[in-house]
Amino acid sequence: MLRARLLLVDDHTLFRSGLRLLLADFTTVADVLEAGSVLEAIQQHGQTPIDLILLDIRMPGLNGLDAVPVLRRNFQLARILIVSGDLDESIEQAANAAGVHGYLPKSAEPGEIEHAIALCLQGERYFSSAVRAETAHPSTPAGDLLTPRQLEVLEQLCLGHSNKAIAFKLGLSENTVRVHVAAILERLDVPSRTAAVAAAHRSGLIQKQAT
Repeated sequence: MLRARLLLVDDHTLFRSGLRLLLADFTTVADVLEAGSVLEAIQQHGQTPIDLILLDIRMPGLNGLDAVPVLRRNFQLARILIVSGDLDESIEQAANAAGVHGYLPKSAEPGEIEHAIALCLQGERYFSSAVRAETAHPSTPAGDLLTPRQLEVLEQLCLGHSNKAIAFKLGLSENTVRVHVAAILERLDVPSRTAAVAAAHRSGLIQKQAT
């Protein structure tokens, strides 16, 4: 089986690092490169053959779906999979119209990520049902920003547990925990684990989980 070279384009360093470690365990993946912006991706990796680009669409500078044609010109053989924290069906529809190969939420479980990547590498498309589910049942409470698994991870963070301890407690790999922690920070719009714990207490998330 030929293994693919992936390029992560996302301005959140913590999320990139966690996802890169997770992707490295996939049997379909040979190498994972990363960049903090579209411009950095082109400057640093524009001469490198890339099979699949995992692209965030909310970044400083050139971002959103405007980046898709630019990346296509510079990475002509690469397929593009959007990986975004924005679960807006209208954006998903625009991404589909732009011809990308898929759209995943950053809250996706490792199994869904691996499945989506495998399909995209085969030339097929994958658009997560989580986007349509979120649009069908829009909500704004803090607890609804997170998946049930992320709420479990957040509860463990509030107990002061390390990634290793959380992984053991929840039966996950440490890489998966890192990805969940990065997604929690982004969805709660906080810069650190400590800030996430504070936000959880302010919003009552811990009390909700305890009842």
